[in-house]
This record gives sequence, structure tokens and C-alpha cells, in this order.
Amino acid sequence: MIARILLAVPFLFTLQAYAHDVAVVDVQKVFDGYQKVKDARERLDKSKKIAMEELEIFRDELEKIVKELKEMEEKLKNPNIESSSLKAQYQEKVKKAKEKQDDMVAYDKRAKATIAQRQRNLLVEHLEDIRGAVNKVAVAKSLDLVMNASETQLGVFYAKDRLDITQDVIVTLNASSAKPK
Repeated sequence: MIARILLAVPFLFTLQAYAHDVAVVDVQKVFDGYQKVKDARERLDKSKKIAMEELEIFRDELEKIVKELKEMEEKLKNPNIESSSLKAQYQEKVKKAKEKQDDMVAYDKRAKATIAQRQRNLLVEHLEDIRGAVNKVAVAKSLDLVMNASETQLGVFYAKDRLDITQDVIVTLNASSAKPK
């Protein structure tokens, strides 16, 4: 038994020589807790709301045209009404409906593409800030390694709570981006 302990002693010293201070940060939580991201998301939500309101206006206008077309169709069925000028008006209204629908679809595609691009930019714009804050916290805590706990492919299966610096990173980010009053 004593021989086993004596054999294990050099192993413990070897492990101690390679000991590193490691921490984890949940980058997704940091991202969600970062005030600049929250503000950007609010602006993005406002843009989405405006786009939805614009689409609703397109729909209302299109519904009005469709209603007018249905009324014209009823008049065209009446044999007592002269229909040549009505048919021309009807064809013009159909053309207008098609244009309105095309405009609505194009607007919808543009709005969705713009919002999707803004969402992608949101991550890229603030990732550098987050990296900088992680570096500041890591240096202040004399850490050797910080792993992203929100990405499962990075292999973080267990981490003690004391190693999680997520809140410190959020505080650091929000303190450094606070506007002077």
C-alpha cells in the first residue's frame, strides 16, 4: 500500500505542474444579457412591427380591389347593363390587383431579407465586444482557459459553478458600454 502511495506521489506533482485555471462562459447568456444587444433587438422588433403594418396595408388595399372585382363580376352577369366599358374597367382592375399582389410579395421578400441580415449582423457586431470582455475577465481572474459553455460541440460536459464567469462578463460589457450621464 505504501509503495502505491509513493508511486502516485510523482504523478500528483506532475498533475500539479500542469494545473491551469479554467472557466466557462455561456456566450448565449452573455449575448442575451448584453444591453447593446437588447437595444439592437428592440430596434429589430420595431422594424419587424413596421414591416408587418406595411404588409397589412398592402393586404387591405388588395382586399378592397378584390371586393370591387366581385361587385363588377356581379354587374357583368346582369344582361341589362352595357358591359363593354365595364369589361374594360374589370380588366384594368384585374391588372391593378395583380400589380398590388406582386408589390406585396416583393415587399415581403425584401423586408424578410433585411431583417434576416440585421439578425446576422447583430451577432457579428457584438461578438468582438464579448470577446474583449471575456479577455478582461480572464486576465483579471488569472485564467488560463475559458470555454464557451453554450456550444455543446466544444465538449463542456461539467463545470463547477465557481468557474462560470458569465455574469462577470455581462457586468463588464454593460459597464464598459454604459453611456455617461
